[in-house]
Amino acid sequence: MTDRDGRPRAPGRGPGPTGRDRTRALGFAVVVFVGSMVPVPSSSGGGSDALGGALGALLDALPAGIGLTDPFHLVGYAVLAALLVPVTREFRFGPLLAAAVAVAFGFGIELVQAPIPWRSFAWGDAAVNAGGAVIGAAVAVVRGRGPASASDREVER
Repeated sequence: MTDRDGRPRAPGRGPGPTGRDRTRALGFAVVVFVGSMVPVPSSSGGGSDALGGALGALLDALPAGIGLTDPFHLVGYAVLAALLVPVTREFRFGPLLAAAVAVAFGFGIELVQAPIPWRSFAWGDAAVNAGGAVIGAAVAVVRGRGPASASDREVER
């Protein structure tokens, strides 16, 4: 068997990553990076304008310990890891590698944010990033985007 580029493929492995897979993952990583560098509203609540007041009310309504950006961290790193799974599918532990790369990327962004005046390093954000990465990689595997899915084995026969 050969992959899409005509190179021999190791038995038991799914088709290799495509340029489209790599481009999507890299493009989304750039979006996450840029989104992680822009200023976000503070959680001081009760701004002077209508938007600030509504944002303050939203922040006050969130359960203790959950920040305004936590859902973005969780979903963003879940999507990033899910996009990395097809890119790493040639490796035996590709989904684990995809999750690890997403976690490392998130931790790196936290380090980059540390000296930026309007951002800060936060262990809580790094933990939410890691949770999202694990969830995203797991969902990608369940959806059949991981290594050697049953459909890949049928194609090889």
